[in-house]
Amino acid sequence: MQFDTFLMERNQTLFENGVEINLTESGVHPCTIEEILPSDEAQALLRQPLGYGWTDGHPDLRDGIASWYPGASAANVLVTNGSSEATMITLMAMIDSGDKVLFAVPNFMQVDGLGRALGMNVRRLPLLADQGWQVDPDALAKAMDGVKLIAVTNPGNPTGTVLSRRSREALLDGARKAGAWLLVDEIYRGGEIDGAETETFYGQYPRVIVTSSLSKSFACPGLRLGWIVGPQDVVEEAAKRQDYTTIGSGILSQILGAAVMEPQNRERILARGRALLSENADIVERWVEKRNRWSWQRPAAGGMAFLHYDFDMSSEDLSNRLREEESVFVVAGSWFGIESHIRIGIGVKTEHLVEGLARLDTFLSRHGLA
Repeated sequence: MQFDTFLMERNQTLFENGVEINLTESGVHPCTIEEILPSDEAQALLRQPLGYGWTDGHPDLRDGIASWYPGASAANVLVTNGSSEATMITLMAMIDSGDKVLFAVPNFMQVDGLGRALGMNVRRLPLLADQGWQVDPDALAKAMDGVKLIAVTNPGNPTGTVLSRRSREALLDGARKAGAWLLVDEIYRGGEIDGAETETFYGQYPRVIVTSSLSKSFACPGLRLGWIVGPQDVVEEAAKRQDYTTIGSGILSQILGAAVMEPQNRERILARGRALLSENADIVERWVEKRNRWSWQRPAAGGMAFLHYDFDMSSEDLSNRLREEESVFVVAGSWFGIESHIRIGIGVKTEHLVEGLARLDTFLSRHGLA
């Protein structure tokens, strides 16, 4: 079985731990265990037997996840090792080789690469850059013939865009007419910068499947904990595939994850992240406003800014040279199929963002690109 190189993930693996300023992450600066659990409960983890735990997820964790999705119960939830496993086993459960998958881009490229490796007929649906990275209803309607599943991310990656009501309705209407599944990656929900919490797609249509995790808005990527929320039969079929992949997630992650998803704790952790994202988005906005060769659409959610530049240097070259010369690592837009852009993380510590932008200025001045 042949896989295309997952360019962003491969480059992050190679370089993110060898730089002084890593701006490739799209989540919020990580929480500590002390920020999640009271001291007595944190201490109790030292006495926790390291057994297998619950294959489909600790009951308190599944209940906590379900409480974030109106109308869901624990029976609609399967806990996974990150959202990447959630997406993989969902595709394996619901889509056969040769089935047509419509994939909205720009996007996290897992569905595109994995789907094609598994023999699926993956077609890309370009979002409209000049309309804030929204869905083109006419293009969607023309592309729907024979589609088994539509895959979209909301809020978006790398753009930070929240889909408009018109875009949401177009996707739901297209899926209904075709009888297709709508797979929505909602990993950045809860990380809103300016507006209200993003409305989940769950419950808007019987064939909606949502994936998410604790890695981004919840600032706990080290727990490697994700989930599927969907119809009970989808959850059951995905669980059968998980029996062949990881079997289940770690017991310590499940215990900590259950604490994160307890409703009051959940809102406190999300509020922590939103405050950081808002402050850092303002810093990037001021930086862009003072530089004629850069522009952006302020993200609505998520720990990232997608910046456009107008000089003649490929985004991968810019990423590589900035890393080599200034020890600052950014994501090349070409890794999402979009040139003349870079993605920078705004969920990092504020002082790291400020220093990273200062070093980017130094780099640009050195090369006559300021």
